[in-house]
Amino acid sequence: MFTRDVEHSMERRFDALREAEILIDLVAAEFASDPMSVQCFDLRIVERVKTCAATLRANPDPFK
Repeated sequence: MFTRDVEHSMERRFDALREAEILIDLVAAEFASDPMSVQCFDLRIVERVKTCAATLRANPDPFK
C-alpha cells in the first residue's frame, strides 16, 4: 500500500516518462529529416536517441 504522496510522485514520474517518449521521438524525427540538425551533437548521442526512439515505438506503453 502506498501513501498518497508516493502515489502522486509515481503518477508524476509516469507522466514525465510519457512526455520524454514523445520528446525523444520528436528529436529523432528531426535528426532523420534534417541532417544539419545533428551538427552540434556527438554522433554517438544521435545514434542513441534514434535507437531509443525506435525501441520506444516498438514497445509502446502498456498502461496507455
